Amino acid sequence: MLMPFQLFAYTLELFIFCFMIPTNMFIFIVNLLNWIKDKKLLQVDQLITSIIVCYILEEVIKSIRFIENICNDLLLLKIHFALSCTVMSCNVWFSTFLCVYFCLKIVNVKNTLYICLQRSFQKILPWLFVSAILGSVLVSVPFILNITKEDPSNTKLNTSAINRQSKFALMNIKTKDILSYMTLSWIAMLILPISAITIVNSLLKHINQVQQSFGGFRSPNMKAHVQALSTIISFLVTNVIILLVFSVNVITHDEIWKFLIYPFYSLSKVVVCWNLIKGNRNLNKTLKNIFSKLHRTNTSNDVE
Repeated sequence: MLMPFQLFAYTLELFIFCFMIPTNMFIFIVNLLNWIKDKKLLQVDQLITSIIVCYILEEVIKSIRFIENICNDLLLLKIHFALSCTVMSCNVWFSTFLCVYFCLKIVNVKNTLYICLQRSFQKILPWLFVSAILGSVLVSVPFILNITKEDPSNTKLNTSAINRQSKFALMNIKTKDILSYMTLSWIAMLILPISAITIVNSLLKHINQVQQSFGGFRSPNMKAHVQALSTIISFLVTNVIILLVFSVNVITHDEIWKFLIYPFYSLSKVVVCWNLIKGNRNLNKTLKNIFSKLHRTNTSNDVE
C-alpha cells in the first residue's frame, strides 16, 4: 500500500505530467514550424528546442521505468539508468549553453577572449551540441557495462528495509563511473553561476543609467537582464536538483528521498518552461495569440 508521501508524489507527478507534455510539445512544434517556414532556426531557438527535446525524452524514458518495474529485468534496469543519465547530462549542458548565450548576447565585456567568443559562438554551437551529446554518452555507457544487481539476501538489512530499497540502491556501480559522470556535470554547473554573476554585475552597472533615461524596469535592456537572470537561476536550481536525483539514485538505500526530491525537479522544470516562453518573443506572442483566439471563440459562443 502506498504511503502518504508516495501518494502525494505520484499525484503531483501526474499533474505536472499533464502540464509538461502539452507545454513541451507547444514549444517544440512552434520552433519546428518556424524552421520549416524560414529554413533556419535562431541560436536561442535551437538551444530551447534541445532542452525541450530532453524534457520530452525524460517522459518517454519513464515508460521504460514502468516496464522495468513490472518485468524486474536487469537489462531494462541498465538501459533505463543509462538513458536517464545521458538525457540528464545533455540537459545540464544544453541549459548551460543557453545561459552562456544570454550572457554573451546582453553583456558587453572588454576582454579579448570574451569578444572572440561572442563573435564565434554561432559557428561553434553545432560542435558544442555534438561534444555535449558524445560526452554524455561516454560517461553513461559504463553504467550499462558495469552495473550488477546485488543479492538482497547478502545485505545486512532486514526484510522490511530491503522492501523499501530502491532498485538503484541494489546495484553495484563502480566509483570511477560515478566520478566521471559527476565531473562532467560539475564542469557545466560551474559555468552557470559565472554567467549569473556576470549578468548581475552588468545589471547593477546599468541601473542608475536606465532609471534616469527610461524610468526603472521599463527599459528593454533592463527587462532583458532581469529575464535572462531569472532563466539562469531557474536552470541553476534545476541542475542542482538533477545532480541530487542522480546522487540519491546511486547512494541512498531508502526510496523516501527519491519521492521527496523528484517532485521538486518536476516543479523546477515547470518554472524553466514558463521562463523560456516568457523570455522568447516568438513563443510568448504565439501563446498570447492562441489564448486570444480561444477567448474570442468562447465569447462568440456565449453571445449565440
